[in-house]
Amino acid sequence: MSDSNEDEVFHPRLMMLDDFDGEVEGRLKFHKSLYQYKNSDSESEDWKFRREEHGPLDPGFSSRMQSYEDLDMAEVDEDEEPHRFRITPKGRRFARGLSKGLSKMRDGFEQRREALRSVAEQNKDRSGSEIEQDEDVQEAKEEPYQTDV
Repeated sequence: MSDSNEDEVFHPRLMMLDDFDGEVEGRLKFHKSLYQYKNSDSESEDWKFRREEHGPLDPGFSSRMQSYEDLDMAEVDEDEEPHRFRITPKGRRFARGLSKGLSKMRDGFEQRREALRSVAEQNKDRSGSEIEQDEDVQEAKEEPYQTDV
């Protein structure tokens, strides 16, 4: 499944935002958490991240978050650091309704949701810098700059 198809069906960025109790503080934290989810879910093998300065980066992140903002499903506050990402009530209803529907229609979906929840639970009270020190992120940082990881 390609990255765009993955998003169209599953919306892991929006679902992870919901799993973080509706808010993620910091782009680094969000990217690294998404990367850890991608590594924990064998279904996401086609979802490519790029090795950038601070490790793996989701190249479709900004455009997807802008789409969610345009649809009033998320709010992105980039006025000051760290950036804050919030799910709106409409985004929460969408994510939960989609999750409920896909859990009935797609084999293996519950395992994917559990993988997202697990990463969010593990990273909720950690900073992006702390997550960046995790072994899987450090391994990605060993890859050549600007390659797919």
